[in-house]
Amino acid sequence: MGVYHFTGLGKSPGAVTAGLSYLKHKVGNTAEDGAIIEGVIIFTSLEIVEGKEPANDSKHNEYSQRVVKKSWTQEVKTALDIVVEYLYREIGEGNYYFCTVRVNDFDACFEAVAKAVLRFHSPNQVGKHIWANITGGPNVLNAALMQTAYLSGFISRLYYTFVANLRNDGQYLQPFSENPNEFAYREIYPLKTTFDERYQFVLEELDRFDQENPNEWISSTDLLSRMKSSMPSQFQYITLDTFRRDFLNTMHGVARRGNRAEGQEDANRLSEEGRAILKSLRSPLYRALLRQDSTTADEVKTLIADLPIEKLERKTR
Repeated sequence: MGVYHFTGLGKSPGAVTAGLSYLKHKVGNTAEDGAIIEGVIIFTSLEIVEGKEPANDSKHNEYSQRVVKKSWTQEVKTALDIVVEYLYREIGEGNYYFCTVRVNDFDACFEAVAKAVLRFHSPNQVGKHIWANITGGPNVLNAALMQTAYLSGFISRLYYTFVANLRNDGQYLQPFSENPNEFAYREIYPLKTTFDERYQFVLEELDRFDQENPNEWISSTDLLSRMKSSMPSQFQYITLDTFRRDFLNTMHGVARRGNRAEGQEDANRLSEEGRAILKSLRSPLYRALLRQDSTTADEVKTLIADLPIEKLERKTR
């Protein structure tokens, strides 16, 4: 068993390859997690895949030097093809895949990343070690990688490469300097978060109230009373002040009547945003990531059936 690297890809191939190169040279073929690069899963846009957005200038340099090693990159126009060719040249045979995703749509990015995580590390299974590179690709995609990491705990490391002068040095596929002020590989260790289900319980209660009393509003006092009645073990010791401060005033999905400029009333209801949040939280995908249910292998298989993942093959040249 080894490490599978999840990464976004934009127009700069080096954002993907430099971190992999660093790990290969500094860690070697094996580590405590197994093969340091057993697989790579690339999330990118259709425009990148088809070459409608051509790759930035790229150079295959000698490791830790700015000396150009090979000039083959001049012949390759798409960033994805450059990354694939690099993988086979420097990393060798491996399990390389790509997912085409709408990279400016967070929900689409999150769904693709989450399903890919479940494919390679299903709940209640040993699975693969997954690390995520958040150097390249759009910020929206990297936000999806980070959210999946913190929600699930299945992505054990986030990492990125720092390049001080992107204008001059962003072209290199491998680390070009041993000086940490010019190039550096850095890691973030995401800690598995415990989802506070009380926030969902409040939204669920507001949803029930809305169904019972369409277009009506509820005071925080009455809402807390309902929460203590329906979820006594979760809310019986929460005071009204705490409920207002830590739940109603800070959580997304709760609409307040009035506005901050003219004053807000103690009147609450579920907002449209709250309905969208509930839809996500109720989904099998979220529940599988949060491990709220005992998801079976067959259920995971159904969940990820429409994941747009394809094997990357080296092109004959």
